[in-house]
Amino acid sequence: MSEHEHIRHGGGSGELVVHMQVNRSNATAGDSGANVAASAMISVLVTHDGVPVDDLGASAGNQTSAIALPAGWTLRDGFNVRPGGSIVTVTEFSNLGGGLYDIRIVPFVDNPASTWLTGEYVYGVQLEVTRTIGGRSFVLRGSALAKLAVL
Repeated sequence: MSEHEHIRHGGGSGELVVHMQVNRSNATAGDSGANVAASAMISVLVTHDGVPVDDLGASAGNQTSAIALPAGWTLRDGFNVRPGGSIVTVTEFSNLGGGLYDIRIVPFVDNPASTWLTGEYVYGVQLEVTRTIGGRSFVLRGSALAKLAVL
């Protein structure tokens, strides 16, 4: 029986439940740069079979430079950027425990002209991790979308 067949037949769940919300925090139209004053915050809650998953990466970043997300994390952006708008840069990842994570984002730092524009931005988070359950390895996946409104 393949790994995916085993999951479908009740030998474990291959789904992570991911809840996501974006808080405007300090982000306002015209803000730019890798700094807290220009940042928004993505909050993510991850569970598996109703239990918080709290080992999906250590806290990293100092809020003032670009960082990579931990292995298994993907932030999707840029699929609904307004003309003149920009993609984002992650400047901090925080593991708050209890399955809660924060991702601090700012307008793309490699282009000094990148700023927040008024309007709505949609972001996606995708997770893919391997776990051993009952002596067998499984790939667990989950994803979520959330909207940021910049004023």
